[in-house]
Amino acid sequence: MKVKSSPGASQQRFSHIASNFLKKTEHQALQGINPGGIYQAIWCRDASYILMDWFLSGNIHGTMQQIYQIWSHQITSPSREKIVYGRGSIDMKFLSEIYNDKKGKFKGALPTTIYQAGFSEVYGQNPDIDSTALMISSTSWILARCLGKKNTLSNSARKSSYNSDYFSNLLLKVGITDPAKVTNFVIPKMFDAVKYLKGRDIDNDGLLEQSHNEDWMDTILRAGKIVYSQACWILALTNFAKLLSNVNKINESRKISMLAERTINAVDKIMWSEEDSSYLDLQEEHHLGARYRTLMQDVSLYLIAAKGQLFTSDTKQKQIEHRNKRDLASSKKIHSRSLRTLDTMKKRLWKKGWPLVTEVELKTTGPWVLKPHQYHNETYWPWCTALEMLARAKFNQIDVCTALLSKLSSGRPYMYSLYEWINPINKHSGGAFPFRTGVSAVRLAIADILHGGNLNQC
Repeated sequence: MKVKSSPGASQQRFSHIASNFLKKTEHQALQGINPGGIYQAIWCRDASYILMDWFLSGNIHGTMQQIYQIWSHQITSPSREKIVYGRGSIDMKFLSEIYNDKKGKFKGALPTTIYQAGFSEVYGQNPDIDSTALMISSTSWILARCLGKKNTLSNSARKSSYNSDYFSNLLLKVGITDPAKVTNFVIPKMFDAVKYLKGRDIDNDGLLEQSHNEDWMDTILRAGKIVYSQACWILALTNFAKLLSNVNKINESRKISMLAERTINAVDKIMWSEEDSSYLDLQEEHHLGARYRTLMQDVSLYLIAAKGQLFTSDTKQKQIEHRNKRDLASSKKIHSRSLRTLDTMKKRLWKKGWPLVTEVELKTTGPWVLKPHQYHNETYWPWCTALEMLARAKFNQIDVCTALLSKLSSGRPYMYSLYEWINPINKHSGGAFPFRTGVSAVRLAIADILHGGNLNQC
């Protein structure tokens, strides 16, 4: 992955640590799009980060091929493959059932996990929001960068194909590794995916609702309106709008962008807690600790998503037109609230220099009963810490980013960033090793920071 650094003492210190990290983890980047370790199937949410890392590392053919394959597993009606669902749902007593697609209620979503040809799983009672939304986001982000270049990657791919093997040449010929053809293949599928996700706004308030365990935290039973899930939805809409603009679907792009702004406004109106000085989940049931509106580290993703939509959108119209006073005031308010959220996270989530994913010990978990400081129960996740690092960089907190990256780069005999999660008390690791999702998330955060926050500009 090639990056460029920015001037300044803080940036130079960060750049030094980052350069060493990228060198040490380069061999991990291209080994597969499964999370690694014990996880050998494809998790769509994890693949979204890994594929962006692949793309920045120069593996264009592989990225295109995997995007094509993942979207080939989109849930259709009638279904083309066997799908089981419900293993993570308390309402289904944590028992799996075979999906009956007569009503087509899952149509347009991506499965949680793609195990093999003809067999996928939806972990909860419904498809998780983040798996579908993050793949829309990453797919659009990658393809927009491809099509935004003067010399398109499809042309450069053709020029380089003469030196590739027969199989790679064949894939290019049928369009699986040609960015332009992949774009034509996935755009209709992403429209279907957006339609599915939009339907998850049950009460039409601009926020998506979910049932238990329908996001990456698949044990803490959070259901309702979750900040992290809104962030995934905003990222999907923002990046999809950019891609549509690049292929001259201007009207569609504006409609999608308006959906993103509506969601941001709804989060700001409904999910901001003045008392807590933070954006917080609105959960239907209480399975957590002493506080009902418990703070989660993954709220970081919303700060990234809102910042990207309101302040760094690369749509030409927004760059040229002046916002009216009302829009400007709203942007300033969200900016201020984001800074306050970061301060609150430092106060409530950080324990002895370790930012934890949950601020209190969970009272109830499922389908697995978690011990204290196990899995999602007050633990340190390199993957989620990468999001916090990226969020803080968006608000110029480079010194904090350096401290977080130093933590991620430390550990013996292996760096903490190679593990799925860490017990902050005894520093023992847990979960998959090496956990490619965490490695790629950190690498992406580093790349964005060293590009001065302009990584998503085509």
